[in-house]
Amino acid sequence: MSAARPTPPRDRRFAVWIATTALLFLAAVAVGFVWLPVAQAGRNVPDLWSAICSAVGLSGPDAAAPYANRGQPASEVAWTPATERLLSGANAGRGAALAAASCNGCHGRAGLSDDAIFPNLAGQGATSIYKQLQDFRSGRRDPAVMGGYVAGLTDGDVRDLAAHYASLAVPVVRQAQTPVDPATRRLVDHGDPMRGIAACAACHGPAGFVTAAPALQGQQRAYLEVQLQALASGARHNDISAQMRSVARQLTPQEIRALASYYGAPGP
Repeated sequence: MSAARPTPPRDRRFAVWIATTALLFLAAVAVGFVWLPVAQAGRNVPDLWSAICSAVGLSGPDAAAPYANRGQPASEVAWTPATERLLSGANAGRGAALAAASCNGCHGRAGLSDDAIFPNLAGQGATSIYKQLQDFRSGRRDPAVMGGYVAGLTDGDVRDLAAHYASLAVPVVRQAQTPVDPATRRLVDHGDPMRGIAACAACHGPAGFVTAAPALQGQQRAYLEVQLQALASGARHNDISAQMRSVARQLTPQEIRALASYYGAPGP
């Protein structure tokens, strides 16, 4: 009678693999549902899922946007060849007359506002002015203030106003007397990829001036700060693809103030 075959030793690698997987799962849950939301406590996020999305640089649901605007396009303006042709035929002289009648009181005769809450329009690209005025007309941008001024404008009026402001001289900005904070400079030049923040210069240009996005250099500080806050909260939501809302939601209040100060012209 043969001796009993010895039992082979158990392969412990399977148990180690199971235990490691379970630990990784628990760690992921702790990071995603505890640590990241806590790290977002100082930012404007409406719920847990939005906090998690924000922390990893993704765009969560824009819960702060009015319900009536959900599912609608951010803007009715599309940059097609037809739109470019319309703007190329605009009359800046006629736009100047329209501005004198209804715009100069807030935005200044030269497109430079005396009140820090109203934006400077001088030197803004015609495409940017055209889009914002059309968004006010359609309600894609809050018309609470501008609604009464744009209600009577025709498409031709909007094109001519855009051409007028684009033709005005860009404001000269005094050089800052103190060095720029390195953290602000990094946001401008490089952004913060770990928080899903693109560099400001990537869209608005190294000097704050490009043709395809609003000019920032020389803009009113208070205006820039209010607009970043509105984008962060979702109160303003006419940015196509929600690109600025995604960035603004990641910024702290201190960073918003610092960026507004970096780009903004000295207040009145």
